[in-house]
Amino acid sequence: MRHVVRRGLRVRTTIAFASLALMLSVVMSTATYQLTRWYLLDKREVLADRQVMLNALVVKGQLGTSDLEPADVLETLQSNTQARAVMRFQGEWYAVVVELGESAVPQALADAVDADGTARQRVRVNGEPYIVYGITLPGRDAVYFEFVSALEYERTLSVLSTVLFAAASITTIGGAVAGWVVSRRVLRPLVTVAASARVISAGDLSHRLDVGGDPDLQEMAEAFNEMAGTVEARIEREHRFTADVSHELRTPLTAMGAAVSLANRSELTERGRYAMEILGQQLEHFTRLTLELLEIARIDSGVAVLEINDVDVAKVIENVLIQASVDPSRLWVETGRPCVVRLDGIRFERVMANLVENAARYAGGVVQVTVSTTEDVLTVTVDDDGPGVPQPERLAIFGRFNRGSMAQPDGKPKGTGLGLALVDEHIRMHGGRIVVVDSSSGGASFIVTIPGAP
Repeated sequence: MRHVVRRGLRVRTTIAFASLALMLSVVMSTATYQLTRWYLLDKREVLADRQVMLNALVVKGQLGTSDLEPADVLETLQSNTQARAVMRFQGEWYAVVVELGESAVPQALADAVDADGTARQRVRVNGEPYIVYGITLPGRDAVYFEFVSALEYERTLSVLSTVLFAAASITTIGGAVAGWVVSRRVLRPLVTVAASARVISAGDLSHRLDVGGDPDLQEMAEAFNEMAGTVEARIEREHRFTADVSHELRTPLTAMGAAVSLANRSELTERGRYAMEILGQQLEHFTRLTLELLEIARIDSGVAVLEINDVDVAKVIENVLIQASVDPSRLWVETGRPCVVRLDGIRFERVMANLVENAARYAGGVVQVTVSTTEDVLTVTVDDDGPGVPQPERLAIFGRFNRGSMAQPDGKPKGTGLGLALVDEHIRMHGGRIVVVDSSSGGASFIVTIPGAP
């Protein structure tokens, strides 16, 4: 399938300007060349007509009044006027220049002179251009031919064509440059719109587009700002709704948890205890979902803040592994212990707990956790024993309520679909990022990088 490369608007505008400049240059150059060519040729032919006619009259007069032979007449004419003459006199041909003799006179021209008395024709002899004139000399049984050089005329046209080509090239390049500059100025408002959109998408919902009072762009700015205001209001309503619902659910969930705990301490039948066990699992899942929704709502609304402290990263990860029943020897710290960095310890612990839990639920558990630090970056890598994450899903799995294409394993607690989303949010708050790559052990490798941590 053929891949079509689409050019940008600025490139297309530049090409349009250059094409227009080229077209105008070609039209003007062609017109200039043709007019100049016609003018020079007309002038050259008018002057040549007069001179040839005078030379023919001189030859006619000398043939009738002097004892000179035809060849002598032509030599005399050449010495006086530099004329390159050829003559057919009483059936014989005479010439003063060897290469411009009978063979150089076109037969068509000779026939035309015999028929009409005068004629002219442009020819090339040994690569040099000439205008050949033919005139019948009445009463002398002679036809006079003269070769008038057109070399200077062709050189002038050659220089003119070179100059016009250079001018057309310069004009085309100038048009392209003008198109590039003009398109940059014309598209500058679009750059402003794109920058404003990026600011809004980064979280500053209060940002608005300012076009500096340009009346042509004011309508677009108003529409953009109206859209941004609508989006801001809608997102605020959604955040407020999520926070309110999550907050309101905490009280009944706490009461329900206490009731389930009390019921489990009571004497129940086997069926009743089984029902209470299922209820307890679902209540735990619901409680966790509510808390995670509340945390996301706090992050989205901007009220969540980092509490930066000196944190022993290795110790935090070791505690997380122990709580998840994972052998702590799977932790490897490249810089040795302790590994103290400045970050929000509670949020970092949640990040590691979610990654370890995700590996246990979907990927056969943690194979190794590697910690490394440089002068300005903390890197934590969590390798699991699963089948890996398909390439198309490596960004989507950090979306909210996205569990990827992998099915929930039997016998494992049901996930909320918010764990990796919270991991991404916590890391973003630290200015870091998380990516998924293929692990050397065959599973997936979650790599967390937090800049400025040590």
